[in-house]
Amino acid sequence: MMLTMIMMTYTGIILFITPPGRIAHWAQWKLLGMTKEQFASVHSTFMVLFILATILHVYYNWKPLTSYMKNQAKQMIVFTKEMVVAVLLTAVFLMGALYEFSPFSNFLNFGSEVKESWEKEYGTPPYSHAELSSLDEFLRKLDYDRVQSETILQHNSIAYTLKQSMEDIAKENGTSPQKIHALLRGKLGKKGTSQNKQLSGLGKKSIKSVAEAMGMTTEELIVKLRDLGIQAKEDDKFKVIVEEHDQSPSDVVKALGFRHE
Repeated sequence: MMLTMIMMTYTGIILFITPPGRIAHWAQWKLLGMTKEQFASVHSTFMVLFILATILHVYYNWKPLTSYMKNQAKQMIVFTKEMVVAVLLTAVFLMGALYEFSPFSNFLNFGSEVKESWEKEYGTPPYSHAELSSLDEFLRKLDYDRVQSETILQHNSIAYTLKQSMEDIAKENGTSPQKIHALLRGKLGKKGTSQNKQLSGLGKKSIKSVAEAMGMTTEELIVKLRDLGIQAKEDDKFKVIVEEHDQSPSDVVKALGFRHE
């Protein structure tokens, strides 16, 4: 139980701060040689082992455990002082996670800020699941000239076929789809409409972060939202504040001239 708890704690902390899936896949993110999916797999597997170990622990230590729930007259009492404290602590942490009041909100916001920092470091894919697109489809969606693109890839010793996915090409060349895109973008610039017109991962983004993704100041976005009947502050969560005003995040994004992926 101790070893599984250590593993679950370690992988849980890593998963708390890992990039969102769309960025992890796009940048081929790894830590100590492990991908986000591998950390999740290890965490889930050790959770099963922890449950089995706990069941065995309870089975082999039933008498000592139940002795903690007996009074001096050897009568079984379920709600002992210790049990009441444990139930209250559990309830407080559950409510804190669900309703995000302080200090739980500070902790959860910290996790969101760390996750958002990965986006600033690696950028976001030009459209949803871009890494799964074939190179041919990727070039067409970004309006990149195929001949010019192939020349750039060949000059940089990138092995590829047009039918291969961006993810497979990246793996074969020991790089990431994000770096291949940066290579093409550095030579061909921003083309197509996908690059600046799609937004994703708005679930926990603050108004300030959404404004940055849209290429405007926080004040400009707040004014635009006010015109749509939404009163917001820079630290508000975009999705939460929009839904509080009975509007859909995707509809608001569309009204602002973007597409929501």
